[in-house]
Amino acid sequence: MTAPARPSGVEQLLIRRHDVGAALTPIDLKRKRPRTGVAIVACMDARLGVEAMFGLRPGDADVIRNAGGCVTPDTLRSLRLSQLRGGTREIVLVHHEDCEALGAPAEDLRACITRLLGATELPRTEVVRGFLYTRGGALRELRPERAEHP
Repeated sequence: MTAPARPSGVEQLLIRRHDVGAALTPIDLKRKRPRTGVAIVACMDARLGVEAMFGLRPGDADVIRNAGGCVTPDTLRSLRLSQLRGGTREIVLVHHEDCEALGAPAEDLRACITRLLGATELPRTEVVRGFLYTRGGALRELRPERAEHP
């Protein structure tokens, strides 16, 4: 007799979704804009719980994830849409230590902040903040080199 097949990863997620009652959580059709006015760009690493990191609930912030949390042309398009359609006014970048996508996450984070501050395609760049998530779970704010050494 063979052992029953283990459910696939997708099947496990669907079972978990049902078990926690997530299937009963409808989309709020009245709320189209994030409550905080914040868009977060973070690494897609599954170890980063961005929602838990900031205590987010559904509808609190736009969360955009990619490899490394880098500011790419696609990220800029997503942020532009977030600002124009979603009304976001502030941007938070989250990189992390032990990142498989980036060799030097702190350096890349500073470069991404600088890239956003100069992004002419974005209507709002007054508030752009970057954080490095440490191995120990702390958030350390970083600024571009020019801002740290006046």
